[in-house]
Amino acid sequence: MKTETLNKILEENVLSKESKEKLAALHENISSKEFSDLLDAHGNQYVEFVQEGGGVWGSALVGYLYGLEIFGIRFLKVAGTSAGAINTMLIAACKTKEEAKSELIKDILFNWNFADFMDGKSYVKTTIHSILNNKNFIRINAIIAAVIMGILVLAPFFIKSETTLQAKLFFLVPIIPLIIAFFYFRKLYKDLKKANSGLNPGNTFLNQMKNVLEGFGITTVAGLNEKFVQSGKNLNLNYRYGNGMEYYAIALNSIEEIRVNNKDHIDEVRYKIFYESAVNNEYYKKDPFYKLQSEYVVITTDINAKIKVELPTMANLYWSEEELKHISPAEFVRASMSVPFFFEPFQKQINKEDDSVKYAWKFWMNTKQENINPVGVFIDGGSISNFPIDLFHSIDIFYPRMPLFGVQLTSDSDILSEKGKTSQEILKSPLTFAGNIISTLKGFNDKSFLTKHTFYHLFSIQTVNCGTSNWLNFFMKKEEKEELFNRGFVAALDFLNNFDWEKYKCERMMVSMKEKKILNEEDTPTVG
Repeated sequence: MKTETLNKILEENVLSKESKEKLAALHENISSKEFSDLLDAHGNQYVEFVQEGGGVWGSALVGYLYGLEIFGIRFLKVAGTSAGAINTMLIAACKTKEEAKSELIKDILFNWNFADFMDGKSYVKTTIHSILNNKNFIRINAIIAAVIMGILVLAPFFIKSETTLQAKLFFLVPIIPLIIAFFYFRKLYKDLKKANSGLNPGNTFLNQMKNVLEGFGITTVAGLNEKFVQSGKNLNLNYRYGNGMEYYAIALNSIEEIRVNNKDHIDEVRYKIFYESAVNNEYYKKDPFYKLQSEYVVITTDINAKIKVELPTMANLYWSEEELKHISPAEFVRASMSVPFFFEPFQKQINKEDDSVKYAWKFWMNTKQENINPVGVFIDGGSISNFPIDLFHSIDIFYPRMPLFGVQLTSDSDILSEKGKTSQEILKSPLTFAGNIISTLKGFNDKSFLTKHTFYHLFSIQTVNCGTSNWLNFFMKKEEKEELFNRGFVAALDFLNNFDWEKYKCERMMVSMKEKKILNEEDTPTVG
């Protein structure tokens, strides 16, 4: 990073004192590092990028994005869920892949009034506002209700009644608040039922997202695909060491180096077959960009088909090819951020007669035309996969050309809840037991993948602590957005400062070789 660039960034009003101090301290070391072997004509380095969902914590994701971009990191593949889906869509839609996008995305998110997205009944908005702005709201009101009920129940015993009828009326008074509560919850239930079990229709968000994308000239999925999804030499990238046979030669040397350094754990027969296939790979020998492709992926959950849905990859399960030429990709994001009960599920009627739809159901679901679902019903992708880092994991990697970066979001309360509990705490009551079951099942797909592939925790993923902020606080003020932005920015600097590209490549290749049973895990004592 040049001195003038650094000084300009240090003048940014949105950056906190801590952010500026950390940037000033780390910029020299980070600027001297390599992060990828794929570069464009401007020297930008390309990575794959996955962003976790987190409601209104999206500002932290933008801060993280900003921290990467100021050091020339750009994105060939991007994916995300919910808030991560919003950022993924904006990264794919705005500007060119060579240009920095975080400042523009920051302006969009900071100018959005998140409270406008709560476009349901006014009493719902008021109640949620009260709950989010007072952590003890439910507890305090429960205590107040209990005290009032206690007074009303005991009052007839202390108030002198002149007639029997008056005494009976006094004893009936406590029923009045119960009747009021009954009708309130009855109305809430009816409103939920009428609104497809969602407190907010989500139309305001969908329209705003459409307007933003239209401002970038993106009105259809087909248009966005044409702009962002490219492959091979059409990406106009360069391999760090040359665009001839350099990538092929380095890959072979690195594979052999791994064998030498791990000779006690190599299956020689499997290694020989693997190495010979690499030597005879004419595609990579002639083209360092073979099988290289840019893509964007938004994750949602279809509770009708009961599957995780990757969009636009699996879009033809719901939209025909012709429909994708007319609908906005904002619909993908709306489907991804449909928090159950908070927003109405996003629905898409399916045309069973369309050839592209029939083919997709046969390909993805092995389903005949007559058994195709009539509708897709989408809820928040985070219910199954809130951090879809498995999307870009490949077993058949030849040799890493770029790394996979991932950013996760947490909070002080999440960190406390993740600490190990005693069985007494887990089984304290049926509610705590149920809560622990739900938290275990939520995002099970991601947790299983990361438990199996610990490599990513060590080399790819950084977590941003969003502090005491609530991920559903749609009444967030600008100052809170700026704090989240800075938390994300500082986390990105820490990650880049510790990242080691050469070690990443070696360790990632070892993961691939272990998956192919070429490299055996070291023997460790075990039981059973």
